[in-house]
Amino acid sequence: MKKTLFLFVLLGQFAFAQHVKYGSVQLLEGTEKGGFFHPVFSPQGTFLLTTAENFTGLNKHTLGTNSIERLTSDLGAGFGVRISNDENTILYRRTEIVNNLRHSSLQQFSIPAKTTVELESATREMLVPQFAENAPMYLRGERLVRGNNASGTPTAFINIENRKMVLYAGNTRTVLTPNGEDASYFWASVSPDQKRIVYTTALKGTFVADITGQNVVSLGTLNAPKWLNNEWIIGMDDKDDGYNVTSSVIVVSTIDGKVRQTLETPQISIAMFPAASPDAAKIAFNTGEGQIYLMNIEISK
Repeated sequence: MKKTLFLFVLLGQFAFAQHVKYGSVQLLEGTEKGGFFHPVFSPQGTFLLTTAENFTGLNKHTLGTNSIERLTSDLGAGFGVRISNDENTILYRRTEIVNNLRHSSLQQFSIPAKTTVELESATREMLVPQFAENAPMYLRGERLVRGNNASGTPTAFINIENRKMVLYAGNTRTVLTPNGEDASYFWASVSPDQKRIVYTTALKGTFVADITGQNVVSLGTLNAPKWLNNEWIIGMDDKDDGYNVTSSVIVVSTIDGKVRQTLETPQISIAMFPAASPDAAKIAFNTGEGQIYLMNIEISK
């Protein structure tokens, strides 16, 4: 009787600890043959953008109709792509080779018109696309460039420069090195409420800190971290043999690191690069072959 009671107590604690409930995992129609990677939800959750494994091209997956549209085949288009809040405009970089050197140009794609306008021609300077509300805004070198219709204060964002994090907030540029000057930083982003940052360092794992870089909390191994909401981070725990990824699971963690949970994906041995829908009700991820799956989730209070 005591053993049975103890078992129920353990099960009760386990159930209580499962703060993220997850349900069906469904293959996104049209991605069965693979080749689709790095999913990104649109701000209103009506479509996904995907790209090739090496970030070549952009595909638009309209979730209501399961239709797929090829937007561009440009090299590098999928890396750091941005979508306006009204879902009408996409900003992306096109990689080019000029005089045997790698250059990037900045492209603005109109979804309603299906047309592309070049905002910046090929340059060796760093180009980082962003939006100020629905108007294009981008970083060229260390200078913020606003589009003609950009107004108001743009949201803060983090860029990686010389292996360090640089926070751009309004007209202020701040270098952040919460784990030391010698650490290499990547996969950094600002929380939706603009109060915290998440980032990864080489060999040390993923961390959450205040937007000032203070009060650092370790989340352990949580690669390609993204904000699920202001209190949760989603990422992957992937393993490799030195050449190829051999396994990968989707993991969620609270920002204080006290709750960590693996979201099981039965019969899928490699689940990578998760992205959360704006309402935190769905997670999209790609398999090793490039099929896209959608998982329904619920964050318990």
